[in-house]
Amino acid sequence: MTAALGLIAGTIIFLYSFYFLRIIRGEPEGFELELLQALAGWMVQKGASSRGQLWLLLLLAFLLELLYFLLVLAVVKNLFLLLFTGFFIAAESYHLVSFGYSLGRFFRGDIKLKYLFNWRWERFSAILFFTHSLLVLISVIAY
Repeated sequence: MTAALGLIAGTIIFLYSFYFLRIIRGEPEGFELELLQALAGWMVQKGASSRGQLWLLLLLAFLLELLYFLLVLAVVKNLFLLLFTGFFIAAESYHLVSFGYSLGRFFRGDIKLKYLFNWRWERFSAILFFTHSLLVLISVIAY
């Protein structure tokens, strides 16, 4: 379980490092615009099937985050990191639910694609994921 957690934490650090660096440099907007344009292009290419695929992607994100958090709770013994994990679980639960709500509103036609993401919340979540996974990786390596 420790090796799996280390692998997942390392992957999270790698994947989020690009966005994290842009955030701490104070220039995340260009990256966010690229993501939004890529999503729009993909949705045009996929057509109506993009709806189901986006809902499936949200479910997959939930399951991967659940796996990550369960591994953290099973492996990590550091009280501070466990408390931080509890806060992070609450924050990510809100994040996934609010994104699901926005996704539903988007598919009903209530909001435009550019309002699908709450970029402030996305940045906060990215900072939390990067920081948390770095601390977890350090904890796994050191202990």
